[in-house]
Amino acid sequence: MCGGCMTQETCDIYCYDEQKVAHGIELLATNDVRGMAKIFKALADETRMKIAYALCQEEELCVCDVANIINSTVANTSHHLRLLKTVDWPGTEKRGN
Repeated sequence: MCGGCMTQETCDIYCYDEQKVAHGIELLATNDVRGMAKIFKALADETRMKIAYALCQEEELCVCDVANIINSTVANTSHHLRLLKTVDWPGTEKRGN
């Protein structure tokens, strides 16, 4: 293990921890990093982040509730929810009008 790297952003001597590197490679190979990147990209918008936060705080919200929470129109909120749905988040259910 390289002790010279612990407190710096760069290494004085090039070395690496083989176990940590192997574990990192395994994690990247077994997880859907592209899918995660799409979710993060969708959440990079402030309005969609507000929606995500609101939905995480309540078990269930309708579009009208979300629109009022984020101080937006139902049409705008619905648009952002559709974009979030394209990355399979959040779970949605249609009831009534």
